[in-house]
Amino acid sequence: MKLTIGIVNYNTKDDLKECLTSINENAKGLEYSIIVVDNNSTDGSQEFIKSLNGKTFSFIILNKENKGFGSACNQIAKKTRTPYLLFLNPDVLVTKGSIERLDSFMKEHPEVVLATGKLLNLNGTLQLSCRRFPTILRALFGRASLSRKLFPDNPITRNYMLTELDYNSIQYPDWIRGAVMMVRTKLFSEVRGFDEQFFLYLEDTDLCLRFRKKGYEIAYVPDAVFYHKLGGSTKKKALETQLIHNISMFYYIEKNLGYNQLSLFLIRMALSFRLSLLFGVWIIKRMKE
Repeated sequence: MKLTIGIVNYNTKDDLKECLTSINENAKGLEYSIIVVDNNSTDGSQEFIKSLNGKTFSFIILNKENKGFGSACNQIAKKTRTPYLLFLNPDVLVTKGSIERLDSFMKEHPEVVLATGKLLNLNGTLQLSCRRFPTILRALFGRASLSRKLFPDNPITRNYMLTELDYNSIQYPDWIRGAVMMVRTKLFSEVRGFDEQFFLYLEDTDLCLRFRKKGYEIAYVPDAVFYHKLGGSTKKKALETQLIHNISMFYYIEKNLGYNQLSLFLIRMALSFRLSLLFGVWIIKRMKE
């Protein structure tokens, strides 16, 4: 076996079914196994996963609590014996040859430790899957920030999200999103995988930063095409998702950017203000319903 496909599921049974179908139909020429972790879903996912154990999955892990995305990925890595590990979100659809292209690219480029493909929305439009590393200023103008909503075409956001990147060519960005991420298993284990202090969000950013510091390349491969529904398990909990994202951003800043205690206090206050605004908007929407 040359490749392990790892999938973390949380209340996305229907998406998982479609993801598995796309793998089965579009990766027929590849030797792979699938390991799935379910983070204590309540939508019937665990029963569905158990029904496929030994048929579709080589190994399953049914958690009794949700410890987060990174923790579940690390569980998969500990069961992996193949040179490469492909993390796929359950709301991702594989196209013909996409996994094979990533596999070939990794073999052809030993300096690359992580690679992703071109992510498309279901309507065929491009998702921006490459980023620069966050700074305080960039974080304030991120993809879902209030600042970006007020000033959608500002230069800080364009710089951070690499909106002008040529997505038709191979690129080597600072970091890539974890929805589709092929990694060298041995090197992933050597850095102890994802930092499990990130419950959700920024764990992919932090991993790429740690690999970058060790001199490895992060690659975007445009002819490996995947469709991504985006937020399959988080859309129903928008406020909670925003809270988790902000907590993860603060931890990333505290861990990686070297700010002193006064700066961190001011950042915490700014994030608290931002969350208060988001909560206020949520309350207003609920009152109008």
